[in-house]
Amino acid sequence: MFRRFLFLGLALALLAPRGLSAQNATITGTVRGQTLGPVRGAYVAIPDVQVSTLTNDAGTYVLQVPADRVRGQQVTLVVSNVGYRTQELTVTLSPGTQRLDVTLQESAITLDEVVVTGTAGRQERKAQAAVVATINAGNIAEVAPITNIAGLLQSRLPGVSLQGASGTAGAAQTIRIRGAASISLSNEPLVFIDGVRADSRTSQLFAVGGQQGSRLNDLRPEDIESIEVVKGPAAATLYGADASAGVIQIITKKGRAGGGFQQSISVEYNSVDKNFDVPDNYGVCSQQLINAGRQLCVGKNAGDIISDNPLERYDVFRTGQLRSLNWSGRGGGENYGFYFSFGGDQEDGVVPNNEYQRLSGRFNFDFIPNPKLRVEAGLGLIRTRTQMPRNDNDIYGWLGGGLLGNPTTVGTANDGWYAANRQKEAISAYENVDNSVRALPRIALNYTPFDWFTHRLTVGLDMTRTEAYALFPKNSIGWWDSRDLNVGQIQQARQNSDRLTIDYLGNISHRISPAITSDISFGLQYTGIRTDATFATGIDLVNNETRSVGAAARRTGDQNFNETRTIGFLGQWMAGVHDRFFLTVGGRLDQSSAFAQEADVFFSPKVGFSYVASDEPSVREFLPEFVNTLRIRGAYGTTGRSPTEGIVATYSPAPYVVDPTMVGGGVIPWNQGNTKLKPERGTELEVGFETGLFNERIGLEVTYFSKVTKDLILERPIPPSSGWQDQPFVNIGEVVNRGFEVAVNAQLVTTENFGWDARLGFNTLHNEVTDLGDVEPFGAMNRVEEGMQVGAFITQFIKGYYIHPTHPQDSSYAIVEDAPRFLGNLLPTFEGSFSSTMNFFRNVQLYAQFDWKTDFYIYNNTAQFRERQLRTAEKWVYRNTKLSDEERLRRFGPFRTADGVPVSSGAVNEAYIEPGDFLRFRELMLTYSLPQSWATAFRASNASISVGGRNLALWTKYSGWDPEVNSATAARGRSDFLTLPTPRRWVARVNLQF
Repeated sequence: MFRRFLFLGLALALLAPRGLSAQNATITGTVRGQTLGPVRGAYVAIPDVQVSTLTNDAGTYVLQVPADRVRGQQVTLVVSNVGYRTQELTVTLSPGTQRLDVTLQESAITLDEVVVTGTAGRQERKAQAAVVATINAGNIAEVAPITNIAGLLQSRLPGVSLQGASGTAGAAQTIRIRGAASISLSNEPLVFIDGVRADSRTSQLFAVGGQQGSRLNDLRPEDIESIEVVKGPAAATLYGADASAGVIQIITKKGRAGGGFQQSISVEYNSVDKNFDVPDNYGVCSQQLINAGRQLCVGKNAGDIISDNPLERYDVFRTGQLRSLNWSGRGGGENYGFYFSFGGDQEDGVVPNNEYQRLSGRFNFDFIPNPKLRVEAGLGLIRTRTQMPRNDNDIYGWLGGGLLGNPTTVGTANDGWYAANRQKEAISAYENVDNSVRALPRIALNYTPFDWFTHRLTVGLDMTRTEAYALFPKNSIGWWDSRDLNVGQIQQARQNSDRLTIDYLGNISHRISPAITSDISFGLQYTGIRTDATFATGIDLVNNETRSVGAAARRTGDQNFNETRTIGFLGQWMAGVHDRFFLTVGGRLDQSSAFAQEADVFFSPKVGFSYVASDEPSVREFLPEFVNTLRIRGAYGTTGRSPTEGIVATYSPAPYVVDPTMVGGGVIPWNQGNTKLKPERGTELEVGFETGLFNERIGLEVTYFSKVTKDLILERPIPPSSGWQDQPFVNIGEVVNRGFEVAVNAQLVTTENFGWDARLGFNTLHNEVTDLGDVEPFGAMNRVEEGMQVGAFITQFIKGYYIHPTHPQDSSYAIVEDAPRFLGNLLPTFEGSFSSTMNFFRNVQLYAQFDWKTDFYIYNNTAQFRERQLRTAEKWVYRNTKLSDEERLRRFGPFRTADGVPVSSGAVNEAYIEPGDFLRFRELMLTYSLPQSWATAFRASNASISVGGRNLALWTKYSGWDPEVNSATAARGRSDFLTLPTPRRWVARVNLQF
């Protein structure tokens, strides 16, 4: 498949326009910032002869002046871009080609930048009362070794935290913005693509342990212009009652009216390394095993320790690889612009039956038929194939089958594995595949009948069709643990998922006086979400090639359907004074079908201010000279989160006997429902400032937030005698999240041949359950209790040891406390990142990033399971020789209270709940821009070669493989349980610009 993509991409590259006529005047060059990094999307124009263009992703521009306008005259070349000071240069027009490179002075704080997400009325950043953070995806994709949306978000913004579920190819990640505010509902943010509610689910239709796929993986980073993240109350008016966990708006690349035509092609290869050492399994030879002739016990004495590593012995792990090709073209004419792209990826994971394939195309078209109307249309088409191995505590998972094996079985049917009969072949033969096709059509109309009156209407769909199957192949060897699997089992599923968005926003602008402006915004938003899934299972296959449920001897099936609709009405008033003080007041009314017809509307108010103090003459006098820009802001607002179930009573179908020969269909009460259930309500205060210092060489942004979530949705226990099988949901309880977010960017060195800039971001987080109402604390290890984080770790602590004086190994014990108590946090309380870019001689760029998380814990269930349950780990078999008495008792007990009451080892996990603090060398990339003469050989205007890596080094005291992975499927857990860690990637990339 990849070879076909490569051939097509090279063919498209040949479409690059040929040399320009020598009679025309051609001006070309590269626009760079002070630190020598290329400036993409800069506007380059010669107003005197009415020609203009935009720089490409490499910062290069080409201006062609027609021969009839070339008269040897001097003209002014104007170069500008948001975040830079406009530069004007004098140039003489003459036939032929001349080169003119331009350096723009950067601004540390870009208050005039337009913000798309979470805004109504004036959209400049300086007018926004709350933080709307922006990731320049185009710039990051050029310099960083990333392959998906998670890579674009990882450690880019303070307060936005990502964590992977597994290191398998195609696996999902969790995203948290300013902590976890809900106990029962999702803490994942809403995702929009160009204003359309997007499918961002993490799901694999057939479970494979803690691993899941993600719909966010469908999107190609190369198609994304920027990502805007709404963290707090700015979401209230535009996103309403379902945005308490934050909003991520993905903005795709668009055309460039008047920008000519530009093409780019990139080819990338990744080597994917497993990045961990597989531990040996240990066993003890008994006389019985020696007499039986067990292979590793031959020649041993009873009590001798043996070891084996079936995963290494069978050469299970491989060096994975990713091959990627992306081609795109963008440009436009006088009244239109277009962008279209085509790309393909194929990634093979580090285990045999793990792969991820993605084929995608995107087309965006903007048309301006007249100055009052702008029409935007877009279509994204994506096809993915995700194959995942089984995982976690599973005898048919690679780690479960290998790490839980016993060396005393080497040479038998198990041969060192947990289960019998050719385990490598069996685990490799299992298939779990999701095939998805996704379409994202969108149309938007921007109509301005008068200068003071604007309308924007957006209609879009996100439609996903998924076909999935899970196959246990038929075999005669006995691979599987039941006859039903050994005769062959096929599970098939078909799922349709649709999201419809209709969004209207109007705005009336009025200048009340020369100093005061007024913007009144109003609108509505409708969202409909519909999922429909059908499942079928066939047992006893004719053969493994006929993978049809209909071809199986025994068949069962199931189906489920869900549909919700929400509608919201919003209004906002923004007043501006002297274009430096802005006051915003707004609100939104929402109603959702999830709450039935009787439900009250949900009101989300917002109020905020923004003050550009450095523009105030009376304030400017008191500011030090090194303070160039200063803005102060604050916002207070309300958001919510709606449940998808729990309002109406539900019943479960159940058969009953009519007579000895007939069975009828009946129901049993399942959940009594709660018609008074309402959304969780989050109220947040946010204050902060931004400042540009030392001639805009340093930018500093500081934000404090305090969010209180009330009306938490929890399950309230009811008596079993009520007849209902499930606990009803109620609104009760409260969670607090508060902390600081700090971002610093600096231009450290700006010389002719060397530029160096750096970025530092970090945040703190205090997460606490402050009220549970009349619900008792719950959770055995991850606890929900007042005064602690949501899902904080608890255990019974060891407070001392009794070491028997003559029989320490047999009669000693650990003395534990009577009740469990707080051990450590689930969520990091301090995390951040540092990244830096160096530019050498205008053609070499070096980029690196480090990130860290501290003050959180992770349950090393892999070690616990191997040591306590299977007893095949090194520390167990050498417990009496390599461990001290205290360490042996700490891990293995026995445990007793001070009163001598025995305590289960499952309640004492102090040895396995470990600090997860880490520092990771996340990214490194070296890019070399080829000389112009070399690029011309490829008919390109620019060519570059990049090499680098991702996840290169890890510093941590955690004894497991990776403190970042989380195989816990529950929202309130952090567990490392037989899970593949994050792989290391080595990256090579070639970029051509035409």
